Amino acid sequence: MTEAFSWVFDGLLVIALVIVAARVVFTPVLFKAIVMFIVFGLLMAIAWGRLDAPHVALAEAAIGAGITGALLLAAYSDLVSVRRRRPHLRPRVRVLRRHAFFAASAALAFAALALVLLQVPAPESGAGTLAVANLDATGVAEGVTAVLLDFRAYDTLLEMAVLLLAVYGARAVLVTDSEPRPDPWPTEGRHGSMVAALVGVLAPLIVVTAGYLLWVGAYGPGGAFQAGAVLAALGVLLRLTGRLEPAAASSWPQRLVLVAGLIVFSLVGLATLFAGGTFLDYPEAWAYPLVLLIEIALTVSIALPLILLFSGSPGLATPAPEDRR
Repeated sequence: MTEAFSWVFDGLLVIALVIVAARVVFTPVLFKAIVMFIVFGLLMAIAWGRLDAPHVALAEAAIGAGITGALLLAAYSDLVSVRRRRPHLRPRVRVLRRHAFFAASAALAFAALALVLLQVPAPESGAGTLAVANLDATGVAEGVTAVLLDFRAYDTLLEMAVLLLAVYGARAVLVTDSEPRPDPWPTEGRHGSMVAALVGVLAPLIVVTAGYLLWVGAYGPGGAFQAGAVLAALGVLLRLTGRLEPAAASSWPQRLVLVAGLIVFSLVGLATLFAGGTFLDYPEAWAYPLVLLIEIALTVSIALPLILLFSGSPGLATPAPEDRR
């Protein structure tokens, strides 16, 4: 009975994924497409859970559906305000032609990817296999964390550099814009709302949850990326309820947080290099403390860029006490 129910559930999940994905691509209303995208992310999180990939499921739910959905809504709000000021910018592309173009592009991309993958020989052992076989040397008991911060630590380091570049690229666009950009998330009149009070109660619980995900990443599903996404979700809630407001420039603590992950990661690598080893090759006795230090720095350096991208501002500030009333 249980196996039959699992087959039925998985079948319905696959059908729902295909239908929602089609709605995302072919829905002519942009706002509905964004909502369908968020729903698709939540369904994908369930799918990854069914595939015994809890790390990916957590990241998909927090980043793929939550933070990315919030960023899309922020971009939609800005797009609507631009169209109201300059209606002639509204695109005039026929729906059928646009759909045919997207479908053809997707088919060509899928065919090219399939052709490449079919010609790649299957590896005898991947990073996951090596990580599981050498967990004692990594200082952690979770294979995914070992892969991200040890066996492919160079990739993770470069991912942090890419995230930092994305933030400064967005900041350059904001600073050089010739027209004043309206706040996509105005907070007037929200400070005393019931929602703001509820967020104030939930904020400590969300911080504790992020801390737990960070700590448990060495032993089970969790880690810096999941913890950073949870903290970013808290920042989004604080931004929407007026507990955080956009600032014309970031303060020096915010700038330090932005680069903390990249700097700490690089310094640890240089320390291992100068100690006689190779770059980011942790000594076995120091592996766990160094990985934990990197994870803490990565958590805050992942959370703040996501909040700034959602806020659409170079920095964040807390409202004045008289504005909170």
